[in-house]
Amino acid sequence: MAIPNVAGRSGQRTLLLGNEAIARGFIEGGIQVASSYPGTPASEILFTLLSVAEKYGIYAEWSTNEKVAAEVAISAAMSGLRSVVSMKGVGVNVASEPFQAFTYMGTVGGIVLVSADDVGMHSSHTEQDNRLFAREAYLPIFEPPGPKGAHEMAKAALECSEKWGQPVLFRSTTRIGHSSADITLGPVTKTKRKGQFQRIPERWVNLPANARRMRLELIERMEKIKKEVEKLPFNKIISKGDGEFGVISCGVTHNVVREAFKALGLGKKVGLIRIGTPYPLPRKKIKRFLSANEKVIVVEEVEAFVETCLRSIAHELSLDTEIHGKDILPKAGEMGPREVAVGLSKFLGRKTPSYFGKANRIWKEAQALIPPRPPVLCPGCGHRTAFFAINVVEKNLKLKKKGGIVKPSDIGCYTLGYQSPLNAVDTNFCMGSSIGISTGLSKVIDNRIVCTIGDSTFFHSGIPPLLNAVYNKADINVLVLDNATTAMTGFQTHPGVGMTAMGEDTRKILIEDVAKACGVDTVAVVDALDLDALVKALEKAVKTKGVSVVVARHPCILLDVRKKRKKGKKIAKYQIDQDICTQCQLCMNLFGCPAFRMEEDVIEIDPALCNGCGVCANEMVCPQLAIKEVDWDEC
Repeated sequence: MAIPNVAGRSGQRTLLLGNEAIARGFIEGGIQVASSYPGTPASEILFTLLSVAEKYGIYAEWSTNEKVAAEVAISAAMSGLRSVVSMKGVGVNVASEPFQAFTYMGTVGGIVLVSADDVGMHSSHTEQDNRLFAREAYLPIFEPPGPKGAHEMAKAALECSEKWGQPVLFRSTTRIGHSSADITLGPVTKTKRKGQFQRIPERWVNLPANARRMRLELIERMEKIKKEVEKLPFNKIISKGDGEFGVISCGVTHNVVREAFKALGLGKKVGLIRIGTPYPLPRKKIKRFLSANEKVIVVEEVEAFVETCLRSIAHELSLDTEIHGKDILPKAGEMGPREVAVGLSKFLGRKTPSYFGKANRIWKEAQALIPPRPPVLCPGCGHRTAFFAINVVEKNLKLKKKGGIVKPSDIGCYTLGYQSPLNAVDTNFCMGSSIGISTGLSKVIDNRIVCTIGDSTFFHSGIPPLLNAVYNKADINVLVLDNATTAMTGFQTHPGVGMTAMGEDTRKILIEDVAKACGVDTVAVVDALDLDALVKALEKAVKTKGVSVVVARHPCILLDVRKKRKKGKKIAKYQIDQDICTQCQLCMNLFGCPAFRMEEDVIEIDPALCNGCGVCANEMVCPQLAIKEVDWDEC
């Protein structure tokens, strides 16, 4: 089903999420192929394109990882079609190698790499600024100021890429992708191109002899692109100022700077230039702006990317303009009007308006009053049962006396096993790292090792380290948490689901079959909500030398409940028999389901939260067997 209004008519005004606006811009730009691997804050881009793929003749897929997604989009661009590959910022690390090669070759059809950088690390483990990668890879950058600008720039990025014969990077951020704006839809470019692969080995075969020639061609291509960016409307001198102070806003900071200007009453006294292509920079506009101001400050999030470039340009042109940026403004996190206004006041030598200080005090006081609410695993989630089972096995086998089980984990919902009371995640690096880290640890420590990895992550990057573990005779236990979806990012499909992103039935790849094919001899599959079977399987695995794999399989509880409700089935409910309960609190202190609550020093189960998994009724969770299934009418 199409997302409302994304498929609207030209001239229609509609409220769109930033990622929906980006997708609409690509549709208007005539894309025919789109690929991605799910990752916040980028997921909605492909989800939106999938919703209208049939209407506009777009092929779209959730790829197994970002590298594969990049190669799918690149192959389309090689064949003359316009394509887009979108991913969260850290996903660019995975996709970097094919793009490093492709930038040398140049493109035939327009191709855009969307890097949704997670400034502030709302859902990522690093705050990397992929403008740095783009410069290193010779990818021209388009950086919009907000959803409206992103809509306009997405179409332009595709067109420029094709015109220039060069792939480009479109840098979005969490604030752009997850905010909304009033968008006026433009006309859709309807392309009926037929992909045609031109057999040009000297271009598509990246041997050193070819690469040396193509590098020179790439440098020449970039020199032409430097001239082209001067003509783009996304780089604009907004006001010249009075010649003393100038502000350079980059990407998403532009609208924030405008708010700060208004709050400080700067008007047109201070010069302002908006930069939408931080690489390559519009050197003529930059030179004119630097020459016209004694002091300038660059407002950009995360790294001092443009600031560093400006210092180089100023030195090269022998300009004595004083350049500021990260020496005054925050080096980490998102910048709002408050942070920018405080920084600009310092830059201008003014006193910060008193209400900003008051706002800061109120904010700090409010934060102290708000109880912390860290993310938790959902009630009924099979991942909780799996982590609890690891802890039970550790106790049953008396392994704490030997330093305890070491528990590396991975990227996904199950990373929340880190939280109390489970405390079952010892390391977390990147996608697929749990198995690789476990292999390394097995060579240097004596502890038993049980690592956890999700199903989508296993397909993404868990297979190579599993092969490595078998090949190099590691002594590890791999617990694959299979909930039949890519849950944390919005229930996207993967190879283990049996359905493509476009809703077509396909072969379902079983994780246990892959494990056996990798040479793992000890493989078990159990229901993630069957605590007895899970503990038994894990105990056997931990006692076995070498590599073992246990697949804990149960559909994501949210999808499971949704499916049952659609079929009119009642969801089982559990309650605590207060006549039996001793208030030992083991259920809360060891298992920790969010459905448990304390009411006047009495433990209860919130019927609104209980999803009926029934694991809490197990004797390992409640030794008194006080938790029982009840009729709905009793809740």
